[in-house]
Amino acid sequence: MILKWQRMPTVGWFVWLIALWSIASVCLAQQSPDISPSQSLAIFNVTLSKSSFDPSRGQAVELNYRLSRSAKVTVKIFDPDRELIRVLSKDVEQSQGPHKLAWDGKDLDARVVPNEAYFFTIEAEDATGSQIVYDPITFSGGEPFEITEGRIDREGGTLSYRLSKPSRVSVRAGVASSALLRTLVDWEPRIAGTITEYWNGKDRDNLINLWDLEDHKIVISYFTLPETSVIAYGNSTLDYRTYKHGLSTARPKKADRPMVNRRRVSPHFLASRLQDRELAATLSFPEFDKSEEKAVPEVKDAVVVRIDVPSQEDREILLGQRFEIILFIDTVYYAEEERGYIPFNYPLDVSGVPEGEHVLTVNIITPKNQFAIASRKLKVVKQP
Repeated sequence: MILKWQRMPTVGWFVWLIALWSIASVCLAQQSPDISPSQSLAIFNVTLSKSSFDPSRGQAVELNYRLSRSAKVTVKIFDPDRELIRVLSKDVEQSQGPHKLAWDGKDLDARVVPNEAYFFTIEAEDATGSQIVYDPITFSGGEPFEITEGRIDREGGTLSYRLSKPSRVSVRAGVASSALLRTLVDWEPRIAGTITEYWNGKDRDNLINLWDLEDHKIVISYFTLPETSVIAYGNSTLDYRTYKHGLSTARPKKADRPMVNRRRVSPHFLASRLQDRELAATLSFPEFDKSEEKAVPEVKDAVVVRIDVPSQEDREILLGQRFEIILFIDTVYYAEEERGYIPFNYPLDVSGVPEGEHVLTVNIITPKNQFAIASRKLKVVKQP
């Protein structure tokens, strides 16, 4: 069926209220099909042979470009945190005209890179000392958009949507004016065209079927990748965070260069991929969770709920800023703490909650549009 995803209301929606989601001697080369060779040094017609590839299977991507005159050329590849992945050429003398270089998807240590989006820079210097740099971040990428139409296939367990350009995507599902229940795609790169995401319709902890809720909402936000970005896929043994944490030494950063055009960019565009992401929260009942097996606690009047972020890395991200903690029972708002701290113990009064099983959900929200989600079942029993 066709589903129209409406924009989320900004008033009264506790979870989605955060914003929805030497240089003087160096000139910047902006890619444009209208650029033509001239007597001055220029880099133009920069293209890639493909927008995605699988280096784990020996695939490669080819970078093509033209020079307006002979020059020494350096070509580098950077990761989404703008740190060096590979130097394809270093001060190589190249003649006027077309050139191409292939990248096999390996880094400085000859390892296959993790699944992510990578981009190229080209630096050139001619015999007169004139310099030029092709840096796609300076003129492209980062433009934010929202998708309001898509298709859900409940039987097949998929949702699909279209992207006009390669982009970094966030897909979140929840209940209108209430809880965020699942992050399906956490600012991950996607190619242009029809995109299919697989989802069973459940919340993060597989306790709630969102497709059974009439007021469920799906929000898809994205921002475009810089031109000539390529998405590597197929690496099933190493994810991006593990890869970055495993580097023995820090990689050089790309030089900061000024933007050469005026464009609106997403606040997530230049944010660190290691920090700009969903955090992992836990929800527990200290009085009942005495073993590894998390049984459904039976509660008469009140119970202490402990909310925590056990990962030290995630906790440092969270404690470096203000955040809110919001509690929901069966996706209905229950309580909130505007200046939260971790771990957080909350005395949950269930005297007004109907008898039977219920789902308690916690949302942790930061001003930087970061979330943490956790849910647990509990059973309310009434005294005779």
